[in-house]
Amino acid sequence: MGRKELPFKFWKNGKYYYFKTPEMKCFKSTGETNKAMAMRYAEKVIAEGRAGKDNPLFRDYAEPYFDWERCPHATRLRAEGKHISERYCKNNRRLLEKYVFDSSLGRKHLSDIKRGDLISFREHLIKVGVSRNVINSTMRTISVIFGEAVYREDILYNPADKIGRLVTDNKEAGIFTVEELEKLFFSPELSLIWETPSDYICFLIAAFTGMRKSEVLALRWKNVFFNRCYIHVVDAWKDDNQKELGLPKSYKPRDVLMTDFLFERLSEYKLITAFRNDDDLVVCNFDGTPYTLWQWQKIFNRAISAIGITKEEKERRHLKPHSFRHSINTILITYGVNPDILRNMLGWADEHIQGNYTHFSITGVAKAIGNALESKDVKVDNIFSYGMAMNHQE
Repeated sequence: MGRKELPFKFWKNGKYYYFKTPEMKCFKSTGETNKAMAMRYAEKVIAEGRAGKDNPLFRDYAEPYFDWERCPHATRLRAEGKHISERYCKNNRRLLEKYVFDSSLGRKHLSDIKRGDLISFREHLIKVGVSRNVINSTMRTISVIFGEAVYREDILYNPADKIGRLVTDNKEAGIFTVEELEKLFFSPELSLIWETPSDYICFLIAAFTGMRKSEVLALRWKNVFFNRCYIHVVDAWKDDNQKELGLPKSYKPRDVLMTDFLFERLSEYKLITAFRNDDDLVVCNFDGTPYTLWQWQKIFNRAISAIGITKEEKERRHLKPHSFRHSINTILITYGVNPDILRNMLGWADEHIQGNYTHFSITGVAKAIGNALESKDVKVDNIFSYGMAMNHQE
């Protein structure tokens, strides 16, 4: 008996097998390196009548993606009760519109795109001067689209799999010394550093709790528990316009203990602010509206300039508002706070992430703390006043 003739042509190019039926204009990848698996895939496609159907351009297939109302990926995740934010979609949509839709990659057919095509696309972005961070974000966006296409069985495999991230020259935020924290928050001339009490309270909270910008600016009085000396971190702004509230970055609420000093300053501030009702923002403008991201950065720049940190030094040390979060992690770890408790308080998912916020070798913080605590006149020990209490929490 002779060999059964296949209803399609079979071809191996590189590692992958391709097939083509008489009604198909070109070969279609099976995405398989094993011949038997490739044949089963081809037979399935033919049996389902999909072999001769259109193979859309990638830009056409990707067109609805990350449009909040039309995105297949976002719609599915919301239906399954999984988290996806509108801001996340907007950011990804912007990347598609700017770099993908009108590119050579966008003009390729969906199922014809191979890993090499994506690498070539990435190399083109590098060549035209797109930053590596933006390229990594764009490639991640593309990978999500291919992943969803695989999930929906529109294609067999994700060509973006196994493509690593480009090495970037990201510079971690530096940290403040104990002496600089003293100048910022214990100086007798605070009015020369902070224009308003709200400005001072804003960054005092950031420095003494490690709360993120989006969490500090969304904090309401109902989540400040003076009777038990802690802040319940449950809200964070999810958009640049401060209109969309959601859970913190870790997607779960957490409690942050207040130091005695922070407790006293917040108590005093609540007596003088015009916005002290439960639903009022702790940090707000004179009309009760939230601070903008521009205000946040402007206040920070003015304050560190007032204590003698020049623009050049700020850039050299990579100081930014997020430095307060790095600082408290390093200082409290150095002071002996239980890492597991600190990780929970600051809202980190795992030890690896926390490690990115610990700067032992760079700063000599341990020596600075030792010197500070030896002096009876130094008030900065209030920053660490809850360290021992935290280590004894059950």
